[in-house]
This record gives sequence, C-alpha cells and structure tokens, in this order.
Amino acid sequence: MPPVLGIDLGTTNCVVAVMRDGRSELLRDKQGQYLFPSVLTFGEAGAVWTGQEAVALGAAAPGRTAYAVKRLMGRKFKDGVVQKARDMYPYHITEDASGYVAIRLGDKDYSPEEISGLILADLNSAITEQFGFTPEEAVITVPAYFNHAQREATQRAAVHAGLKVLRLLNEPTAAALSLQSQAREERLTAVYDFGGGTFDFSLIRIQGTVYEVLATNGDTFLGGDDIDGLICDEMSKQFEQSTGVKLKNFPLSWHRLRDASQKAKVELSHSSSCSIYLPRLVGDDTFAADLSLERLDQMSRPLIERSLTICRRTLDEAHIGLGDLHELVLVGGQTRMPLLASLVEEFFERAPATGVNPDTAVAEGAAREGAMLRDGKGALLLDVTPITLGINIVGNRLYPLIPHNTKIPVRKEHIFTTHRDAQTTARMVILQGDNPIASENVRLGEVVISELHGYERFQNRIKVAFDIDANGILHVKAIDEESRQENEIEIRDSFEQEGKQRADAVEDLQSLAPFSTQDTPAISGPFRECELTDVLCFLHANARTGKIEISAKDGGGLLTMNAGEIVAASFGEARGAEAVRGLLALSEGDYAFHEGGDIKGGVEIEIPFDELIG
Repeated sequence: MPPVLGIDLGTTNCVVAVMRDGRSELLRDKQGQYLFPSVLTFGEAGAVWTGQEAVALGAAAPGRTAYAVKRLMGRKFKDGVVQKARDMYPYHITEDASGYVAIRLGDKDYSPEEISGLILADLNSAITEQFGFTPEEAVITVPAYFNHAQREATQRAAVHAGLKVLRLLNEPTAAALSLQSQAREERLTAVYDFGGGTFDFSLIRIQGTVYEVLATNGDTFLGGDDIDGLICDEMSKQFEQSTGVKLKNFPLSWHRLRDASQKAKVELSHSSSCSIYLPRLVGDDTFAADLSLERLDQMSRPLIERSLTICRRTLDEAHIGLGDLHELVLVGGQTRMPLLASLVEEFFERAPATGVNPDTAVAEGAAREGAMLRDGKGALLLDVTPITLGINIVGNRLYPLIPHNTKIPVRKEHIFTTHRDAQTTARMVILQGDNPIASENVRLGEVVISELHGYERFQNRIKVAFDIDANGILHVKAIDEESRQENEIEIRDSFEQEGKQRADAVEDLQSLAPFSTQDTPAISGPFRECELTDVLCFLHANARTGKIEISAKDGGGLLTMNAGEIVAASFGEARGAEAVRGLLALSEGDYAFHEGGDIKGGVEIEIPFDELIG
C-alpha cells in the first residue's frame, strides 16, 4: 500500500509530508517550496487553480477566489466570527439551506469543506507526480480547540478529495510527535501554536512513545491572518483619507492591498521598516506608504497578549507552573515575528526548543503517526476533551456533564427532573461549548424520553450518562428511573444529527432541571416567556436563598428568596405580590441570581410560593 500522508491543512498554507525509508519527506512545488497556499480560484471556463497559481490569478478574479476557508469550516452562518469574516474577506460568504456557511464563487455556492477538498485533491495529484504513488490514506491535523462540527467538516474535505482519514490529530500533539525523542525519562512540553488563522496551546507529558495531553485551549479565530487584517485596515484608512475612496467597495483593489499587507508583515520580520507601493490601486489613484516595525508591533501586541492570556489560563487550570516545564515548542510561521517570539520567551521564561521547523513540524508529526498506525505501532496518545459537553436545562442554560480538559475515555452521569406539572416528555439537547447560555453552543444532537408519568414538577428522575470512548466518540444515554424506558445516541456526524434546528429552538416545556443542588451552573442569563417562572420553581424546589436581579426593556426589578420562598419583590414603583405579577408578565429580558447575602429588610410577602406563582 502507498504511504500514509501527513497533512497540515492550514488556514494560510498546506504542508504535506510522507515517511519513506524511516525519514520524512516534504511535498514541494516546481520552485522547491513546501508551503502550498490554501487558496483556490475558478477560471471563467470552469478550470480550478490552487496554491501559488491561485494566488497569482486571484488578484484579477477576487470574486472567484477563496482563501482562509479553514476558519469557516463547520460553522453556522450566524456565528459571530463568520460575520467578522464577511468584513475581512472580499469573497461572498452566504448561508446554505441548513444554516451553515456557503461561499459563492462566480455563480455557484460551495461549502468550505468542498473548497478544502478541491485543494487536497490538487495536492494528491502533486504527490503522485513527485513520489510516483496515488495517495489513499492520510492523517490530517486540526486545531486542538476545533469542535465536533469543525472536525467533521475536515473529514468531509478529505472525502471530497478521495482520501480515507486514519486519524484526525491535534496540531500541538503532531508537533510534539515530530520531536522524535527516544528519551525514556518523562518530560513536560508546552506547545504554542500560532498559525495563520487559529491559535492552540497544549501541555503534553511525554515519556517514550506515550504522549499524554494534560490540558489544551485555544481560539479558532486568532492567527497571523488577523495581523494581516490590521495592516490592511491601517493602509485602507490612509488611502481613504487621501482619496475619499473606500477600498472595501472594490474587491480587486482590496485583494491587492491585503496581499501587499501580508508581504509587508513578512518583510518586517527581518527589517525595521518597509514600503508599500500599489500603482493605480483604484482608477488613477496610486497608494504609497511606509510601515515601521514599531507600528506593526503596536498593532499586533494585543493579539499576542490575547494568546498569552489563554496560555496562563491553561497553566492555571492544569495546576502547572512555568518551572515545571521542560521545553517550549513554537509552531506556525507567525512565531517568526520578532515581537511574538520575544513576548513568548519572556512569558515562559525560557528559549524555545531548537531544531523545530515551525512550518513543517505539524505535517511531519502527522506523517510519523501515519507510518506508525500503518505498522500497528502508533504512539499511545492520551487526550482530553478540549471543549465542555453537556445538555440544555431550564432557562436556556448549559449543564456541563464533561468539563473541558477532562481525560478520555471517561463516563459521567447526573440525575435530572421535570420542572413542570404533568410534563410527559423530556428532550435533552446535547451541546458542546463553554458558554453558560445553551443556545450559544454547538448542538450535536438530542435524546428524547417520552411517555413519562405526568407527576407534579420535580418528581420524575431521569439519569443522563455521557460516555466518551478512546476514539473520541460520544455516547449519550437517558433512562427514566421509574419505567426504565431509555434512549441513546452516538455522536459521530454532527451535520446529520442536528438537522436544521438551533439549540435554542427546543421548547422549554420539554427541558429538564438538575435534581441535585450540587455543581449547578451559575443561574443567570436571558429569559423568554414562562422561563422566569421555571427558574423560580427550580430555586423554590431547591430551597435557595438569595436575590434575583431582573432587567428588561419594559423595566426591571428585584426578587428576594429565603429558603425557596419569595419574601420581597420590587418592580418599578410596585412592591410585594403586585411586583411579582408584574415581573412574571415580562415577555423577555435577563436575570441573575445571587446566592446568599443579606436578605434582611422585612418580609413583604407572606403568601406561600405555590399560591403566589400558581
């Protein structure tokens, strides 16, 4: 069988490696370059161009050219970062029938994974031409902080290219695999991966061929592309000030300026200043400007500091100090930026490991893993869940069952209950994300238990179990403890499981509340009709004491609870039971429950909760 490809499918560039005779070899173009731009251009007659040719042709055809699509893979069109991308890139980003991103090139829409698949297919042809074999299998790397939908989109891109994916390997882990150390002593490695479009940070314990990820974190919309954008915005403002012309209204001109900005950034990695000169940028208007390294550093520093904040949080969560680290590995071409290298070295109080090529380490590590998998001697990779997994609960809240950075395989379970009288259906939406507001997370699927006994609220007991196996497959089971009715789902393909329904589209009539009062998520967030009543019922059932601040466009107020009973309320000038009725009549707003505290000040309401709310 042909060798397994190791593919670093990057935002800005792709790198492909194979293991031959025990050594990794890189795919190179006719000029000997191993960085293949992740760019695709469609010709007017339907021809497909990728890599450097697409970069050259794209300047003349921005409406038929796409790049940085990795940032859009597996994302809903309404995602905030997608809306940001619409302002950054000249190609047309739109919405497909399922609510995901589509990219219009010419007169046809393509998914980001279709575009990535075409780029991969072209790389396959180049592999055949250079090495003389037709690729069949690959280990493809992904950012460690990619969610389920983004990983599935990467798999689909490979399928479009005719490749079987043996493993999706996290990029920091792949970089660690490329180190090829034969040392048996245990060492703790920090991998700082600042790529073209994504940032990852992982802490990995290595001993021989055992690679144990202790913690990982990142940002899938933070990278060198953002620094290019800052330069481009700065130059665009200068051009508008001198000519009155908004460059974003001219896609071809914007493409030229963005390309020049990227080249200026690279030039400033080894010089103190550079000049940008673009003749006839718009009409007869020529653009000429100088950019200093000092100004570039000033613009870029907040982005770099943002990455270091992620590093600090990850170290703190893992209870690891800087003195515990044995080595620091820098990955991604952006780490060549002098300011970034300096700030990272200062933060970690050590110089990075030598002998690591930040451009090729990820692909070479993936190729090494592919060869070991083929031989049945793959490294033992002990990973963690990068993002929290849980279900929706009453009040559009996320209840986390498996927090991020939990070692896998793992099994977690919890007892939930109904929160409405005569509730006969329990619908548990499976979510991935770290936002306490359920609808702001990625929906992976759902499990439904129907035909529950229509007891009073808080009487049913439903056990929900999350189980992640060694391959990262999530199994979810829900059991009604009285009837023993059960239902389960296996999350393999988030695109198929979730259909077209958003996480916040599930009727709250069928959601659940935690039965235990321990480890309950913070009780705050937006509410819609009836949800504020549900929240109060939950607090009453669990005998909570504290104050609830409520705000809405129609006014706000305060409720005070003592051991689950409402003892005081204010809404505008209203007090007591009248204020409670006014607050519960609000159609939408935000609430925040503050546990404990001083609730003195007199009891205004002596009406029992059930009578007051009923």
